[in-house]
Amino acid sequence: MSEKSSNKKEGIFKEFKLSSAAIKNKTTVFVITFIILLAGISSYISMPRESFPEVVIPQIYVGTPYPGNSAADIEKLITRPLEKEIKSITGIDKMTSTSQQGYSTIFIEFDFNVTPEEALRKVKDKVDIAKGDPEFPNDLPADPNVFEMNLSEMMPILNINLSGDFSIDQLNEYAEYLEDRIEQLPEITEVDIRGVQEKEMKINVDLLKMEALNISFNDISGAIQNENVTISGGDLLIDNMRRTVRIIGEFRSAKEIEEVIIKSEKTNIVYLKDIADVVFEEAEAESYAREYGKPVVMVDVKKRAGENLINASDKINEILAKAKANVFPDDLNVTITNDQSNQTRNTVNELENSIIFGMILVIAVLLFFLGLRNALFVGMAIPLSMFMAFFLLGSAGVTLNMMTLFSLILALGMLVDNGIVVVENIYRLMDEGYSRFDAARFGVGEVAWPIIASTATTLAAFVPLAIWPGIMGEFMKYLPITLILVLGSSLFVGLVINPVFTAVFMKVKEDKIQATAKFMIGTTVGLLLGYLFINQVYWLGLTFAAIASTFIMFKYLFMTRDNKLSDLIFPVVLFVVYGVLFTIGGFLFSGSFLFLNAILLILNYSVLLPSTAYFQETLLPWLEEKYKVFLSFALSGKKPVLFFVGTFGFLIFSAILLGVFPPKVIFFPINQPNYVNVFIEAPIGTDMEETNKLAQVLEQKVFNYIKKYDEEVIIDGEKQTKNFLIESVIAQVGMGASDPNEGPSMATTPHKARIAINFTEFKNRRGIMTSDVMEEIREVVKGVPGAQVIVDKDAAGPPQGKPINIELSGDDYEQLIAEATKIKEFINNKNVGGVEELKLDVEVGKPEMPINVDRRKARRLGVSTGQIGNTIRTSLFGFEVSTYKDGEDDYPIYVRLQDAYRYDEEMLMNQSITFRDQTNGQIKQVPISAVASSEKTSTFSAVKRKNQTRMITIMSNVLDGYNANEVVAEIKKVLQEYPIQEENTLKFTGQQEEQAKEMSFLGNALMIAVFLIFLILVSQFNSASTPFIIVISVVFSLIGVFLGLVTFRMDFVVIMTMIGIISLAGIVVNNAIVLIDYTKLIMERKADELGLPKGANLPTEALLDSLVEGGKTRLRPVLLTAITTILGLLPLATGMNIDFFSLFTEYDPKIYFGGDNVIFWGPMSWTVIFGLTFATFLTLVIVPVMFFLLTKFKYSVNKNPENAYN
Repeated sequence: MSEKSSNKKEGIFKEFKLSSAAIKNKTTVFVITFIILLAGISSYISMPRESFPEVVIPQIYVGTPYPGNSAADIEKLITRPLEKEIKSITGIDKMTSTSQQGYSTIFIEFDFNVTPEEALRKVKDKVDIAKGDPEFPNDLPADPNVFEMNLSEMMPILNINLSGDFSIDQLNEYAEYLEDRIEQLPEITEVDIRGVQEKEMKINVDLLKMEALNISFNDISGAIQNENVTISGGDLLIDNMRRTVRIIGEFRSAKEIEEVIIKSEKTNIVYLKDIADVVFEEAEAESYAREYGKPVVMVDVKKRAGENLINASDKINEILAKAKANVFPDDLNVTITNDQSNQTRNTVNELENSIIFGMILVIAVLLFFLGLRNALFVGMAIPLSMFMAFFLLGSAGVTLNMMTLFSLILALGMLVDNGIVVVENIYRLMDEGYSRFDAARFGVGEVAWPIIASTATTLAAFVPLAIWPGIMGEFMKYLPITLILVLGSSLFVGLVINPVFTAVFMKVKEDKIQATAKFMIGTTVGLLLGYLFINQVYWLGLTFAAIASTFIMFKYLFMTRDNKLSDLIFPVVLFVVYGVLFTIGGFLFSGSFLFLNAILLILNYSVLLPSTAYFQETLLPWLEEKYKVFLSFALSGKKPVLFFVGTFGFLIFSAILLGVFPPKVIFFPINQPNYVNVFIEAPIGTDMEETNKLAQVLEQKVFNYIKKYDEEVIIDGEKQTKNFLIESVIAQVGMGASDPNEGPSMATTPHKARIAINFTEFKNRRGIMTSDVMEEIREVVKGVPGAQVIVDKDAAGPPQGKPINIELSGDDYEQLIAEATKIKEFINNKNVGGVEELKLDVEVGKPEMPINVDRRKARRLGVSTGQIGNTIRTSLFGFEVSTYKDGEDDYPIYVRLQDAYRYDEEMLMNQSITFRDQTNGQIKQVPISAVASSEKTSTFSAVKRKNQTRMITIMSNVLDGYNANEVVAEIKKVLQEYPIQEENTLKFTGQQEEQAKEMSFLGNALMIAVFLIFLILVSQFNSASTPFIIVISVVFSLIGVFLGLVTFRMDFVVIMTMIGIISLAGIVVNNAIVLIDYTKLIMERKADELGLPKGANLPTEALLDSLVEGGKTRLRPVLLTAITTILGLLPLATGMNIDFFSLFTEYDPKIYFGGDNVIFWGPMSWTVIFGLTFATFLTLVIVPVMFFLLTKFKYSVNKNPENAYN
């Protein structure tokens, strides 16, 4: 052994200083390892959970109310002046606006280089400038509302529905009780109550009585405003004390308002009650809410950005539980729907279980290749690297979501790559006779720079993805960031922690296990203390039990064939006895874990130990020998040229095959719906009561359809009907019924309704595809006369446009609407398959009644346009004259005509404007019809603009079963026959525009990744030719991807498949680097053995021997790294889900296949699996072939080259 250590030669046996320093300071490394474990576990527990990462979009909203104005007037008076100022801000990516009746909405999207705070400040400054313009309206009811658009804070995380045999006021009280308590939670930003109409004090004026008494609206308003006041009178000094004097005159009841004197002339007193009814009641309904057809009061809860969704949901459930127990009556029905925490829990749990399952598969493979002890050395890289990543991610404020968790799954196999190379090399040197200390130093030294280079090349592949621009980049950036952190952590583990543990604990041959009495007593007492303490102090008891179990397992798992099965009696009996005790005590998880330990010990001795020995001593040597023979065959004669040319031809063939049998191209993974929205849109102008009736008809159709999923179940001893597929059916009419994908709508929408059908969890759907259910619902609700019905599902991932999104722009809006309508009808007449229903984003035919004033007559009679407008507005809409206080609540006091007059066109136009003539002081009354006339027309609902250009969008969903790209391509082909007007511009945007943009970026990212990899390899090998070989192997790996897509007829998902190819580029080079680097090391040794000077050419036989020996030596780590990476991804690629927690607590693994995770990540996983499978053959055969050809070419060019084998 000492001879081995002393015979090392400079340049042949290498050391890596960091690793050597770590080996010499092993205590420090052990402490660092312990700190990593604690910090990682703590960070993992505290990290917020969510399905998708919260993307902060620098998007600013500007909303300006100006009631009573048409869409065209809103555009002219509000939208254009604001856009004119805002457009001068630098960094704006896109600005869109909607001008509709009484409201202007402007969305400003900035580049992601601009922070939301900076964007908000800039927009507010420009809005203030626009408001200061003399031409900007100065009679707005409120200033423009400017705020940051944060999608995570705008969408409810859950709905609480209250219903029962109670009045709306009573339900509202219960809802307000919840609102007050839920809003106090730090995780919650806002709580809204729906299904309850706000109250107001209504003063409904009798038009005829008001005119008969020569009273105007101004008289009524002035009288009420003068009475409903509280005025401070100052301080009264009495007896050296100052008392504050207040005149209290606020109304306390409707009776007091009725007694207000409106007019008093010549002893004729007119009270308000003489000309109006005063009632305190609900305002006109703006929304309805129902659950399964029954009215509910709905509480919408919105989460604060960055907070823990699951914690928020748990706290809300605690509040509900206390309210049900102490406050709410027993017959109040309380249900929770649309709870996003359920989906988040399922997503996170499935991914966590996939990580555990992948770890089990990876460690099982390591066990067969390396043996148990070495497998543990390598496997420790997985938890340590992940815990380091959790600590770093948690410190950066990153949440635990599907992006970060999948990144860990993708890295799962790669995490052990460095450990495999390091541990296998150290073990080989120990087997050759080196001491543990020297084997660790020299073993790491031989492979340190190759694994640094291989890790760097892998990270280089993901660096371009970290600078992905736009919203898609903000969404996907957590994938490369997490991978970079966790793979960087694995490099630290491989170079620092693995060498120390191997230097201390590695053995070439295991010793026979003999348990001492001291050991038996100590572990027995440890389990006993665990059992005694677990009832009082759970964590302390668990700690004692875990420590004792760990000592037992680490002793008996390393049994050799010299041991007997009887040696396991003590640990197995101990585990079974305490497993029974823990289970009886109600601690099923701990009991099950002890049972598992007993089973593992028996399986390890009876099955794993002989199987591993057979694999390592018989099967693996046979495989190495066969590989050696095959590689020698491939390197003999002219076969290297044939292999290389054949592989290149195979690449061309696979590309042609992909062209002949092209996969369907999809922009983003299409998930199975978790809920379906049925959007109902009646003709604009439809009264909400009519819309409500229409919604009820469609609700009933949905109820009749979903009955087929009902089943009889026994709940609390009673037979009940339960739907196993549908969780809830929620209907909303009016406010809040718009499509959320179209952005928030602050305007009233009485002509819109929405029915949301929520499905149960994927594992409870019994194999039913909810996409099929969505298509059947489409058939059920279609064909409703006088209404447009759109059925859509929840969107997965970042916001996208509609699959079919055609923008038509121009200046003349009337012509633009007409042209868009013609285009829509033209496409419909062509019967393009897959189109759900084309619709314009601007509705035409909005009923309107313009009133035209004859200014000449008006001036002659002393009436102004403002008087006419204010009279009509007060009559119809009403005028808020003051505020009525009831306790802590404020309610508006509105003056308007009674319904009998306000909805009568003739009475409205014939009403008189009552005023005092300034020339003679006499009261005059002028009928509106004497100076103005009305007509009935129709107009458009809104004016849409994009980057200050008027625009109309024609859009539609694509039916399930059709490919969006193919449908859009057909529409483009059809539109080639349509003559577009010169003044108009037509453009396909939405999902198609995004797809083209992202495809372009990902293509560039792949080129950048390959270039970065090439640069790193050049610096590693100090050569351009060797890196060129490795880069070619990356290109050749596409053969596996192409053949996999064609063979299994998988879709080409633009985002996920391209990321998979980029990931593959970083993974494939790892094995090639280590193989070539080690081969060059052998070549150096061969040259030294032959006594050749440095840089001399090796004989062909020595060169071939070096290649074969290098390949044979690296066969094990190459196969291991490939297999572990593939197995790490396999659970997610196949969609196999195992609930390990329920396996231990309920003895039910709840195995099922599918779910959103496999739909989302499956394409990327299969891309890596296909490519890496073929790349393994490339690494083991084609890379040595290419290296041989390159070296022979160099030899032929230069008979005495310097560094010929570089």
